[in-house]
Amino acid sequence: MADEPDLLEQGLGLLFRLRGVLDPTRAVPGLGASLSEAMALQELHSRGPASQSELGEFLGLEKSTVSRLVDALTVKGWVVKERDPANRRFARVRLTDAGVRTTAGICAAMQARHERILAALTPVERKAVAVGLTALTREMAAELDRAAEAG
Repeated sequence: MADEPDLLEQGLGLLFRLRGVLDPTRAVPGLGASLSEAMALQELHSRGPASQSELGEFLGLEKSTVSRLVDALTVKGWVVKERDPANRRFARVRLTDAGVRTTAGICAAMQARHERILAALTPVERKAVAVGLTALTREMAAELDRAAEAG
């Protein structure tokens, strides 16, 4: 039991590295998007246009990080910033046509990758992963909620 926290730390660290969190070239190979860019595009695709503040909340990123992220997505031609018609002091970020196409490619590539990975597991392993990830994400979210309430 004493080694389980170390195992969790090592496992999460390895998953982050393998997922490409630290290396943008490995996040979505061949599509030229970092993992944070891919996640931002997917959020904008599923939720629609959003302010940079809302996008930061969705992604759990600080204001300055979101600003750099949106700037990078704008340079790539995947998003545009437009004045919010309801409040002209605010800008909303929305996908361009190129951003929609890129997001579709990213989603297809990630789904294919996940299907390949899951297909390599036995049915028992797939079930264990589903149960384990569900429990792990639930408890990690609960810990964040407790920290937010405390401070």
